[in-house]
Amino acid sequence: MATVRHSAAEVARAAGLAHAPTPEQTAVIEAPLRPMLVVAGAGSGKTETMAARVVWLVANGLVAPDQVLGLTFTRKAAAELAERIDQRLRRLQAAGLWTPAPDEEGAEVLGGTPTVATYHSYAGRLVREHALRLGYEPDSRLLSEAAAWQYAAEVVSRYDGDMSEMGKAESTAIGAVVDLAGELAEHLVDTGTLREVLDRIVRAIDATPLAGTAKALPADLATLRGTLRARRALLPVVDAFGSLKRSRDAVDFADQVALAARLAVGFPDIGAGERARFRVVLLDEFQDTSEAQLVLLRSLFAVGDSGVPVTAVGDPNQSIYGWRGASATTLTRFPAEFTDGSPTPVRQLATTWRNDASILKVANHLAAPLRASARVDVAPLAVRPDAGVGDVVVARVGTHVEEAAYLADWLAGATSRAGTTAAVLCRKRSQFGPVMEALDAAGVPYEVVGLGGLLLTPEILDLVSALRAIADPSRGDALMRLLTGPMCRLGAADLDGLHEWARFRQKVVKAESQGRLAIDLDPGHRDEDDGVEGPGDALVDLAPEVLDEPSIIEALDDLPPEVWRGTEGQYVGAGALVRLKGLSTALRRLRRLGALPLPDLVGEAERALGLDVEVLSRPGYTPDTSRAHLDAFADVAADFASSADRPTLIGFLAWLDAAVAQERGLERATLEPSAEAVQILTIHAAKGLEWDVVAVPGLVEGTFPAREGSPTPKHNGARWVVPDPTPGGWLVGLAGVPFALRGDRDGLPTLQVEGASDSKALSERVAAFRVEEGLRDLDEERRLAYVAVTRARRRLLLTASVWTNTQRHKVTSRFLREVVRARDELGVRVAHWDAMPDPAAVGTNPVADETVRVLWPTPPDQSRLDDAQRAAAVVAMARRERAAAGATHAGTSEVGTIGGGSIGAGAIGAGAIGAGALGAGALGAGALGAATGEGVAAYPRAALLAPRGGGADDPYAADVDLLLAERALARETGPQVVEVPRHLSASDIVRLAEDPERFAGERRRPMPAEPALAARRGTAFHAWVEQHYARATLLDSAELPGAADDDPGSDAELPQLKEAFLASEWAWRTPIDVEVAIETVIDGIAVRGRIDAVFGRADGGVTVVDWKTGPQPSGADAAHRALQVGAYALAYARLRGLLPDQVDAAFYYARTGTTVRPTLPDEAELIRLLGSIAD
Repeated sequence: MATVRHSAAEVARAAGLAHAPTPEQTAVIEAPLRPMLVVAGAGSGKTETMAARVVWLVANGLVAPDQVLGLTFTRKAAAELAERIDQRLRRLQAAGLWTPAPDEEGAEVLGGTPTVATYHSYAGRLVREHALRLGYEPDSRLLSEAAAWQYAAEVVSRYDGDMSEMGKAESTAIGAVVDLAGELAEHLVDTGTLREVLDRIVRAIDATPLAGTAKALPADLATLRGTLRARRALLPVVDAFGSLKRSRDAVDFADQVALAARLAVGFPDIGAGERARFRVVLLDEFQDTSEAQLVLLRSLFAVGDSGVPVTAVGDPNQSIYGWRGASATTLTRFPAEFTDGSPTPVRQLATTWRNDASILKVANHLAAPLRASARVDVAPLAVRPDAGVGDVVVARVGTHVEEAAYLADWLAGATSRAGTTAAVLCRKRSQFGPVMEALDAAGVPYEVVGLGGLLLTPEILDLVSALRAIADPSRGDALMRLLTGPMCRLGAADLDGLHEWARFRQKVVKAESQGRLAIDLDPGHRDEDDGVEGPGDALVDLAPEVLDEPSIIEALDDLPPEVWRGTEGQYVGAGALVRLKGLSTALRRLRRLGALPLPDLVGEAERALGLDVEVLSRPGYTPDTSRAHLDAFADVAADFASSADRPTLIGFLAWLDAAVAQERGLERATLEPSAEAVQILTIHAAKGLEWDVVAVPGLVEGTFPAREGSPTPKHNGARWVVPDPTPGGWLVGLAGVPFALRGDRDGLPTLQVEGASDSKALSERVAAFRVEEGLRDLDEERRLAYVAVTRARRRLLLTASVWTNTQRHKVTSRFLREVVRARDELGVRVAHWDAMPDPAAVGTNPVADETVRVLWPTPPDQSRLDDAQRAAAVVAMARRERAAAGATHAGTSEVGTIGGGSIGAGAIGAGAIGAGALGAGALGAGALGAATGEGVAAYPRAALLAPRGGGADDPYAADVDLLLAERALARETGPQVVEVPRHLSASDIVRLAEDPERFAGERRRPMPAEPALAARRGTAFHAWVEQHYARATLLDSAELPGAADDDPGSDAELPQLKEAFLASEWAWRTPIDVEVAIETVIDGIAVRGRIDAVFGRADGGVTVVDWKTGPQPSGADAAHRALQVGAYALAYARLRGLLPDQVDAAFYYARTGTTVRPTLPDEAELIRLLGSIAD
C-alpha cells in the first residue's frame, strides 16, 4: 500500500481552494481505505467532501483516477462531482503535486478519469453488457413513466380474464399494475411468490374462528379479505404487463435495477470484473436507495475479503422517497452489510454551510425524535462560523385564503432585495391554487414546478382545454373554459344564446337529414299575414328519444347570423360573434393540423390562442419567467412523444388525466432556483435545492402531516386534537407487497395473521398493525418537515389556518405546535396567531358563510388595456407614415430585417394581444385594425389577400385567394417581402443567412419537407448518443442532428459515425446537461433551440457541443454555422447566470471525428449579423 505523503489541507491548497477542510471533513477525507458510512446532514458539504476524498486518494497514490466509481441519483449531481474531481486533479498536476503513473513502457499517460454516474445508468450499463445471460436483449429500450403507463393501459384494456374480484375503474387498475409491478421489482419478488402469500393469508382469515356469537367476519376482516383477493386477481395482468414489455424488448427503471441485481447475484464473475476495475466506490444519497439497489451493490462490492472499500454518504433524516421504492433502512443496514470483518466506522458531517442559526435550531428541534429512534448515530446540525442570525416567522390566520394572502405579502417584502431567490413549498398540490391567486393579487411573479401544479396554471388550462376541444367534439366542458375565459369572455346571455343555437341547429340538421325543409333561421320574426304555420315554420320531433345532446363545439363551427333569434328571444351579440369567429378559426386550423407531431401541435395551439404573447405581457415577469409554464408543458409533450409507442393527442390527454389523478408526473427537469420568480413546488420536488427565502403553508393536521381523509377535531379539555393516523399500508388498495416479503422488513411493522384465537383477536392484531404503520407514516412526514425547513438559507415562514373549505375547522400541525412551544429557545417570531374556535360554541365556517362576489365576464385589466391601446396607436401612426412614404405593406419587414418586423403585423396583429392577454378580446383577432380603424386590407399588398368571392360557406375560398395573391406577389418586381416571425429557431438563423430568398419562400407558404436521409441518419445517431448518455428526448425536425447538413451520406455510414464518436474526447465525459431547451431574445427576436450537450471546463466554464452528422463546412458556410452555436452559447449563459466568456462552443462532426471550436460572436456581433442578413 502506498505511503500517505500529503494531508487533506496540503491537497486543498494545491488545488487552489480558498479554505482548508474542517476537522470533521478531514476525518472523512483521510480515512483509511475501508468501508465507511458518512452521515451527512442537510447542507453539510457532502459533495465537496466526496470530491476531496477522491482527490486525496489519487494524490497520495492510493488509487488511480480510473479506479474510482461514484454513484448518485441525478445527472446534475453526477456531473458536478465528476467535473469537480477532474478540475482539481488538473490543478494538482499543474502544481506538480501529482503526476499520472506512466504506462508499462514508461510513457506518460493522461491518468484517466473517475467513473461518476447515476445509480440507474450504472445498472443500465451492466444490463446492456450481460442481459443475454438472463435471456434479455442487451439493447432493450428504457421506458419512461409515460410509456410504462401506456403499456399497462394496453394490457388492462385487452385483458379478457376474470376481473370480477376487482370491481375497480380501469384507470385505477392501470395505476395499480404499474405500481405493483414496480414494487415487486424493487424487492426482487415474483408474482408467483406473492400469489402464494396472498392465498395463505386469505386461507388464514377464512380459517379463523368467529368470535362469540358472531355469524360473519367483522367488517374490517371482510374488507381485508376482499382487498387481498382483488390484488390476487390483478396478478395475471401484472404478468401480462411484464410479458408485453419483454416481447417488445423494453424495460422500465424498476426492471432495469432488478435485472442488474439478478445478474450480480447469479453471476459472481460480473462482480469480480467490477471489483478488478474499481478499487474505491462512493455511494451518494444512500438513504434513497431501494432494496434492489442495495442487493446489487452488496453483491458486486461487499464480498468478504475480496470486497472493495465502499463509502456510503447519506442522511436518514432526509429519507423521503419511500413511496417510490426507497427504503429508510438501507442506510442503517450499511454498516452490517458492507463490512470487511471489522466494525464499519460511522463518521459525521454535521456543520451546515447553508442555513442561518435560527433556521438550523428549528430543523434540529423538529428532527430530535428522528435522531432518538435512529439505528445509527445522527449528530445535530451545527452552525457554520460566519452564519447569520436568520429569521423564522410563524403565523396562524383565520382562513386558508387569508393565509395565502399573508404569505404573499410576506414574500413581497422578503424578496424586495434584488437577486433574492424564494420558494413556496407545499405538502400537497391542492395548496397551489390559493397561493397562485394570492401571489397574482400581490403582483409577485411566480413559477409552478412539476406536472401536477403546471396543469393548474391559467395558460396551461387554456392550452389543454383547446387540445381537448379539437381531440373530442363531445368535450363541451373543455370548450367552456375558452368561451368564458379571457379569449371570448362570453356572458350568461351570450352563452344561453349559443346553447339555444346549438339546440336549434341540431334540429335543423336532423330535419334536413330526414328530407324535410330547412327551418327559418329567424323564427322570432314571423310574417304576421301568415295565419298557418307551414313546414318551414315549425319542427315536430318525431323521435325525441333518439335526439342526441346538442354540441356546442359543432355550433362554434357554424355560428348563427346576427339576425337569428331563439324561440324565447335568445341571441348571440355582435361583439361575441366576432370573438367566437376568432376562436372557431383557431380551433378549425388546429384540427387541420391534427396529424402534426404532438410537440408541434402543442406549439401551434399555443400560438393559435395567442398565449405566447399573452404571457409576455404580464407585468413584473421577465421574458424567461413569463414563458416558464408554456416551455415546461412543451417539454412534457416532447417527453411523452419520445417515450410513448403511440404518441397521439388522445393518448397524451388520457395520460395527463392519470398523472393528475394519481399524483404521478414526469420527473422534473433540472431545476435552478431563480431570483426572477417565486417558485411553487412540493416538498418532495425541493430536495437537493435551496433558496434564500422559503415559505411553508398548510401546517394543519391532515395536510402536513398528511393522511387519508379529513380527521375530526376533538377538544381534550386543554386544546383541540385529532387522533393519530391509522393507515393500512399493504392491507389496502390493489398494489402493495406484504412487508414480510420485503428486504427491509426488519424496519417495518409486522402482522401475524395465522394463529389468532378468533376473529376478534385477529381484528386487534390488524388494529395494532395500523397504529404502528401510522407512527411510521408520521416519521416520514417529520422527515419531510425537516427537508422543508432546511431548504431556507436566511428567512423562513411557517403558516397554518384555522378554517379551509371543509365543514370542520382544522387543528394546527403538531410540527408547528412544537416550534411555537419552543419559540423563545429557537429564536422564532410569532407574527400573527388567531385563536382556535371555542369548544362550547364552534360556530360555522367563515369560508362557507362568506359571500363570494365576482364579475362575469371578467373585465379586462384597465391599466393593461390602456397600455395596449397606446401601443396600438403608436403602431397605427407608424403604419400611416410608412404608407405615405410608399411602403408596400405596413407592419412587415424585408427578409432578415429583424427590427422592422418586431413591431409589425406579426408582433401585435392577428390576435396577439387579444387571445386572453387583456380579456374581452379587447384587441382581438385583427387587433390593430379593430382598435385603430385601419385594417391590414387598407394597404396595397395586403389588399391582394382580401377574399375574392366564393361565399362565406366555401371552405376553399380562403385557400384559393391566398394562392392567387401569392402568384400576384410573385409577379411583382422588387425585393421579396415576408413578415419576420416573432420566433426563430437556431437552424432558421442558419437558413436565413445562407439563402434569404429561399427562406422567405418557405415562410410565405410552408410546405412539408420531403423525407431526408440526413434527418433519419441524424435521428438514429442522436438516439444512439442519448442511449450512450442514458437519456432520451424528442426534437423538432428542424433541430435534428443532420437536418441542416448538406450531404446526407448513406445509412451505411452510421456504424462509422458511432465508432468515431466512441474514439472522441466527448464519449466518456459526463455532460452537465443534455438536450437543453433554450430560448433567448436577440434584437427583439426570440431565438429557440435545443442544445445537444453541455460539458464542464477545467476553469469552471462550460462548453456547448452540437453534434453534426454531415460534412464540415468552410468559408461563409462555416461563419453562418457559428451563428447557431453563438446563439446557443449566449442563451445558455443567460439561462445559468454565467458570464459570456464562461461559455464557449464546439461542433463535433461525427463523419470525420473532428471537433471544431469556432470563434463565437458576442451579443453585439450577433445583432449586427442578424441585421445584415438581407444584404
